Amino acid sequence: MVLFRLFGFDAIMVFISSFIAFAIGYYAGKAFRMTSEKLLLYLNLSFSILGVGLLTDGLTAVYAYLALTSKPHFNVGLILVVGNWILSIAEIVAFSLLVYVYVKQASWTVGSFALTPLIFKTYNPLTEMIIIFLLGYISLQALTNYSSRKEANSMLVFIGFILILLSHIFFFLTSTWIGSYIIAHFLQLLGFLSLLVMLLRVNRK
Repeated sequence: MVLFRLFGFDAIMVFISSFIAFAIGYYAGKAFRMTSEKLLLYLNLSFSILGVGLLTDGLTAVYAYLALTSKPHFNVGLILVVGNWILSIAEIVAFSLLVYVYVKQASWTVGSFALTPLIFKTYNPLTEMIIIFLLGYISLQALTNYSSRKEANSMLVFIGFILILLSHIFFFLTSTWIGSYIIAHFLQLLGFLSLLVMLLRVNRK
């Protein structure tokens, strides 16, 4: 019963995160069409890739849940591993795009503020460490941009990526404490929401 509840919680949180990721990608694309800022294009691509990865992971979790309810002894390990790897690859690609932006140019700006760009569980320690490293670099650059501009949108970007970074640290600790898994989901969701609020503010201008 506890396992089924975890599957349900996992699927719901992933689908919500996927929806928010697609929404962020949509508004980033909309802002790019208005401003032609390349950073917004990278943000659109990153969140879209992330949304696909999250959606795929959520669908595999639902399939595994349904398989277990109909066939209690069905081995769903391979299904979950495949979904997890697809998400891990999507995260690494998405975050690498954002790191590429910072490496190529230290500070692209959108309007009057710097816009820096993001999510979900992986149980593979190696991929999780890579994602944490990428997010750490992105968060540091977001902090640098916020420190130099002290604007609300830059602050939302920094908060968003710090929360996402913390969520992956907690995902990394899931094997030692199951409670960290739940905390990680909520931190990730809050990080996504912070970035979505920032993009909504951009599109209102």
